[in-house]
Amino acid sequence: METIDPLPQLKDIFDKLRQGAYITHEQGTLHAALAEHYEDYKLYFEPLGLNLVRHPRDFFYFHTEAAEGTPPAASLAPIAVFCFILIEAAANEGRPVEEYLLTERFTLAGLPHLKSDRYKAHMRAVEVDDENGLRKLLKSMATKGWAEYNNDDTFRFLRPFHRLFDKCQEISLAAEQESREVLPGLEPKIDPEMN
Repeated sequence: METIDPLPQLKDIFDKLRQGAYITHEQGTLHAALAEHYEDYKLYFEPLGLNLVRHPRDFFYFHTEAAEGTPPAASLAPIAVFCFILIEAAANEGRPVEEYLLTERFTLAGLPHLKSDRYKAHMRAVEVDDENGLRKLLKSMATKGWAEYNNDDTFRFLRPFHRLFDKCQEISLAAEQESREVLPGLEPKIDPEMN
C-alpha cells in the first residue's frame, strides 16, 4: 500500500487561512509550500467546504460565501471609507493611484484623512475621529493582512490589499456608470414648438 506524504506545513497553513488571513510572500515557507502544492491543498480543503484561492497577484486565501468569523460589512465600512479617501486624494494629486497605493510607504501624520473638513466628516461618519482612531484602523488592516504597520506610525499596503482596491474600483465604476444612466433621464425635454 502506497503512503501519501502529508502536505507540508498543513496545520500552520490551515490555522492562518481559517482565521481569514492571507498567505503572502512575507510568510516565506508557508507561501512556498502553497505555491508548490496549490492543487493538492485546494483538493484537500474542498471536502471541508473551503475554497482555496490563488489570487493573480500571488497570495492565497479561503473564499467562502458566509465564512464563520467573517466580519460584518459594517466593520469593513471604516476601511472602505479610508481607502476611498486615499484613492481620491492620490487621484486629485495626479498620482498613478494603483502604483502609488501599492508601492508607497505612508506615515500616519501624512495621511489626508484628517486634513480637510470633508474628509474629517467622512471619517467621523464611520466613527474615526482622530489619529488614534486612524491608528486603530490601520492596525486592524494589518491584522487582516492588508497592510504592514510599524510602531513608528508608518505602514505600507501588502498584496492582499489588491482585493480591497479592486473592489473600490469596481464600486467606483458602477457608481460612475449609474450616474451616466440617471443623468440622461434628468435632462429637460425641449419642446420644439416652444422655440
